[in-house]
Amino acid sequence: MTNLILFSVVLITLALALYSVAVWRSWRARRLTVATLLIFWLAVFSDAAATKLMGARVETITWDLHTITGYLALALMMALSAWGTLAVLGKREEWLTRFPSVAVPIWVIWVVSYATGVYLGVQRVSGS
Repeated sequence: MTNLILFSVVLITLALALYSVAVWRSWRARRLTVATLLIFWLAVFSDAAATKLMGARVETITWDLHTITGYLALALMMALSAWGTLAVLGKREEWLTRFPSVAVPIWVIWVVSYATGVYLGVQRVSGS
């Protein structure tokens, strides 16, 4: 495994941990807080960096379940974080309390992409 791939795996796993903490923290609080929003943005940056590094390793993109859900989930997480930022800055209480119920389904899409990526990665490493 090259250093580039190893670093991207660490970053994407960090994104998984950060997204998970942020989503379930907002769910438990039943609203989005500033601290949780910062965790979301850290996850987005980690996810985007990992995606960029992984993309640098391939010559052409294969549009499979992993790639489609991955790009979709990253775009949705970016949009969710932007919406959360608008909610916090505008002190939009309705948006802040609605946020957790929107975040969970987006997180599920993201986890599907992560899981398919792990599966494909294991297949490549094992040579199957």
